[in-house]
Amino acid sequence: MVNRRTKYATTMQIVRRTARRHSMTVVEIPGRGKGSHRWHALVDPSGAEIVRFSLTDHPRELSWTALRNLEERLAPHFGEKWIER
Repeated sequence: MVNRRTKYATTMQIVRRTARRHSMTVVEIPGRGKGSHRWHALVDPSGAEIVRFSLTDHPRELSWTALRNLEERLAPHFGEKWIER
C-alpha cells in the first residue's frame, strides 16, 4: 500500500529504479497521452512490452488513487509493496 504521495517526476524515478533492479526498462509512448496524461510501457530485456500504465504530469502531487492503481498494476512484475521500498 502506498504510504506517501509523490509528484510525477519522483514517482517515475521510483518506477525506473525498480525496473532496472528487475532488468527491465520504462519507455514513454509518444503521442498517446492527452494533455498532461502520459503513457508509459514496461519493457523486458528482449524489447517486448510487458504492461502499459499512465500517469498525469501535473505540478502537484499525484492522487492516492493514481498511486494505488500504479502500485497494483506493476505489483505482478515488481512484487507486493514495491513502491514503499
